Amino acid sequence: MKALILSDEINQFHWSMLKSVLLILSILPLSQGIQYLWQSTEGSSQIMVGFFALSLMSSLFILSFWSALKATMAKLNPHVMSQFEYKVVNAYRHLPMLFLAGMTSYVTTIF
Repeated sequence: MKALILSDEINQFHWSMLKSVLLILSILPLSQGIQYLWQSTEGSSQIMVGFFALSLMSSLFILSFWSALKATMAKLNPHVMSQFEYKVVNAYRHLPMLFLAGMTSYVTTIF
């Protein structure tokens, strides 16, 4: 499907960026839910919930980092777009990594 305003390559890049940012933003509700579950359990159940939370959060952070790194290293053809579009896309490609850094720092401060 052809995009009306942007080229097809930039449109696909934009959707991959949105998927990456949404994956990173899913960390926040998951961490809040795990924190609530951990605080509502007692004793030895907290060990099990903590282990499950650590496994789940580490896998989600790894997937988020991989997605952000893939978006940062995306190859786009500079000859297809104008110089201004190329500069905007180069700045835009760092957005998922900035979201990941912000979300990581926020999640570490609430725990």
